[in-house]
Amino acid sequence: MVEDVLQIRDVSVRYGKLPALEGITLSLRRGEAVGLLGANGAGKTTLLNTLSGFLRPSAGSIMLLGEPLERMAPHTIVRNGLLHVSQERDLFGDLTVLDNLKLAAMTRPADRFEKNVARVFGFFPRLKERVKQRAATMSGGEQQMLAMGRALMAEPRVLLFDEPSAGLSPLFVDEIGNMMRTLRDDGDIAILLVEQNMLLAAKVISRFHILRAGTMVAEGPVADLDRNHAELAREFYL
Repeated sequence: MVEDVLQIRDVSVRYGKLPALEGITLSLRRGEAVGLLGANGAGKTTLLNTLSGFLRPSAGSIMLLGEPLERMAPHTIVRNGLLHVSQERDLFGDLTVLDNLKLAAMTRPADRFEKNVARVFGFFPRLKERVKQRAATMSGGEQQMLAMGRALMAEPRVLLFDEPSAGLSPLFVDEIGNMMRTLRDDGDIAILLVEQNMLLAAKVISRFHILRAGTMVAEGPVADLDRNHAELAREFYL
């Protein structure tokens, strides 16, 4: 039986008295990639921040690997296998590529470091070439690769990606898309992908949910994204 690694049931979130999310329900199975689509301000990042423990739901439940997540501290959520690669990337700019990877691996057994770092360099050979370079001096695409590689060093069971293609050249978008597809095909990690680039999302995900004004307005298989993207935007984003 396919394992549900993340279950979100009727989750609502408020900023003070203002509703940010209302009644969100979705699940992620092991080895599955699911898209979370919608216009800016729809609530996508709010949901990711809630799953990461930075916001608390006002209603509903979230289960990570069978354990209630909604009251866990962010560092406990990371230790339990959910990693969030945010739009800000959250790198240590004054540290080298290797030191950023070492910090991410601190919660895992030391004897697995070499295997994990080799896996990261396999996905992103550029990082191996720049292993002694400070993160702050890297291009935006290279920093995104490092942020993703750092997440992998923590041996995640669930990966949340928030707009990984934003501001990147087509070459970097292709490399990042290939990495996410490989992760999906390996079958061990579940992926929740927030992405404005529908072409990239369609290459990675198997199904999608669309948020509008904090509520779920549509869901379906990835084949439904083959429709005209402007038509989709008019129907669900506006």
